[in-house]
Amino acid sequence: MSVFALLLIAGWAAAVPSATSPETVRAVRLPSSLPGRLPAGAAPNSLVVASSRGERRVAVRSERGYPAVAASELGPVLSIETTAPRAGTVTLRAAGRPYDFVLDAAYFSVGNRVFGLAGPAYVVRDTLCVPLQFLVEYLPRLAADRYRYDRVRSRLEELAAAPMLATPDAAAERPRVPAGGAASPAPARPVRHVVALDPGHGGRDVGMLGPLGRRPFLREKDVTLAVARAVADELRRRGVEAVLTRNKDTLIALADRGRVAASDSASLFVSIHVNAANPHWRNAEGMRGFETYFLAEARTEDARRVEKMENESVRFETDARVPSGDPMRFILNDLAQNEHLRESSHLAAMVEDSLRRVHPAEARGVKQAGFAVLATSYMTAVLVEVGYGSNYEEAKFLTSQAGQRQLARGIAGAIVGYLAEYDQRLGVGGGGGGHR
Repeated sequence: MSVFALLLIAGWAAAVPSATSPETVRAVRLPSSLPGRLPAGAAPNSLVVASSRGERRVAVRSERGYPAVAASELGPVLSIETTAPRAGTVTLRAAGRPYDFVLDAAYFSVGNRVFGLAGPAYVVRDTLCVPLQFLVEYLPRLAADRYRYDRVRSRLEELAAAPMLATPDAAAERPRVPAGGAASPAPARPVRHVVALDPGHGGRDVGMLGPLGRRPFLREKDVTLAVARAVADELRRRGVEAVLTRNKDTLIALADRGRVAASDSASLFVSIHVNAANPHWRNAEGMRGFETYFLAEARTEDARRVEKMENESVRFETDARVPSGDPMRFILNDLAQNEHLRESSHLAAMVEDSLRRVHPAEARGVKQAGFAVLATSYMTAVLVEVGYGSNYEEAKFLTSQAGQRQLARGIAGAIVGYLAEYDQRLGVGGGGGGHR
């Protein structure tokens, strides 16, 4: 078994399903020191923490090969306290809510839910170090009413608690207690969702031209923009905020697309592309169907072909280089993406299933490949090849307004369904709301 496979299995084992009990999970231990270090730029060198008590810059540590922050440096500004480690466990209270960590195990629990981490909490020289991932990704999701993280400025802000206002009608506003004695639960607070849609190619990077064997009438960059706009309209109609990495015919560097999404506070990234058959294949003109990818090492020759085809867009960028094919570099980057791997795989499956109901051609399955555009997103991310523009009939479908609307309904439906399911797993409200 390859080193990549071992690391991938270890990472997925850490992302324990929320239905698993903490007692069961605590029997699963990962090595206290993960091999390798995150690639440069994967995490900030410092974290700004702010609240009504002030603002300070906290150093990001890397003794164990992944980014972490000393919990003691957070206390002076944030409402964060920790218990003394006991029997290999420690509890961190953020805004009064307890989060339980098992030292040197890559997960934490809150209530009866367990969440995987790319690296564990640990103690070094009597100092508790908390994974940066917990502070900047999980905490703003699990306590969205109290914490907010700005990815662009690497700033974690604690919001003031909503005051409890006494009014003359306060008694009337108290929840009614039914005969059984339990008060009806307050309605869950809606959570804001931002979905980044990435129309592939653009500007002088036309993408693929189709169909094969006939006068070309399909340009990939036009189809991807039209479909992305239609998906955005569908999402907004269903109450989900959507942003586009490009909203016109312009070239955006592959490495910048994920950063554009992060700057808009997006936490879901969907890149849209059009596939093309290899003209040297037998029956290349007859190839049809759609497929969805998430970021991982390509397993098949066809996945490697599509990966190479989409990553070649880098040649249109000024002073850009094709991403290194060094397997170890990919593994280290994958560690930074660890939390998102399972979520991305799950979203890809939902997109595939939803498109199957609206697409006239066959579903070619969920696949994995090292797309540069996904490697820089650092969030749940998928790439959708909406069809083969090299096929004449499929090219007509992809360029028609009716076809584009069908694709948009399928993709948007999968996104909304995924977000609702994600919220349910986290125990937050909103239906069409947040994944932040």
